[in-house]
Amino acid sequence: MANYQLAISNIAWHKEDDEAVYNAMQQAGFTGLEIAPTRIFPEMPYENLTSALLFGGYLKNQWGFSVPSMQSIWYGQTGNIFNPADAEHLLDYTAEAFQFAHSLNCPSLVFGCPKNRMRALGDSDAAAEAFFMQAGNLAARYGVCLAIEANPPMYTNYLNGTAEAFSLVKRLDNPGLAVNLDLSTMLAQGEKLQNFVDDLKYVSHVHISEPGLAPIQKRPEHKELALLLGAVGYRGFVSVEMARTDLDTVKRTLDYVAEVFQ
Repeated sequence: MANYQLAISNIAWHKEDDEAVYNAMQQAGFTGLEIAPTRIFPEMPYENLTSALLFGGYLKNQWGFSVPSMQSIWYGQTGNIFNPADAEHLLDYTAEAFQFAHSLNCPSLVFGCPKNRMRALGDSDAAAEAFFMQAGNLAARYGVCLAIEANPPMYTNYLNGTAEAFSLVKRLDNPGLAVNLDLSTMLAQGEKLQNFVDDLKYVSHVHISEPGLAPIQKRPEHKELALLLGAVGYRGFVSVEMARTDLDTVKRTLDYVAEVFQ
């Protein structure tokens, strides 16, 4: 089995446990810290480019970590991609996120944003696709990738299935767009990993996650995913995503995922 680059999202623990988790990450062979920007800079995170640069240097020099992905990139934003009146502001804000990611040498930004993509009756997919095309153009300009994530119906009513996310990215054929493969969505929807083997080349980032972002359970799908990613030559990060939990749970999860994917 191939050795994968492993990461974990910093939404999984309390800020005061940062160094304890970083030590556990090192011991388990993790080299990536996925970040929610407001977890580090609670107010107007994308205006902190110098601080982002310093933070990235601290992670690399002190711990040997890179930042492979950002998530919760629109935390606190209320606009909707189906509303043309919101699109310009959201694109401007997204460009700031791309610049922030570029400062951190972070290649991929997860587009989940379920509340910002709720489709009202009469909304046209064309409006959303026009938004994504423009966002993809911006991402390519900054040398990053917007990774579109399917979210189940409990969160939103647009791009609910993994197949829909792949279909959108293939249809738009934009170098700044990719798919964030989210295992929690696949589990919630009863999707089968083998159905997406031919599409894995469009994936820029992978989330090992449970429905509702519960603590990670041991599942046969994890070994299956490791084998499939190895078979297609995936070179991105595999990242743990779960809601905030206790330090022991985080450590056990790091050890388990390292065992499966290394």
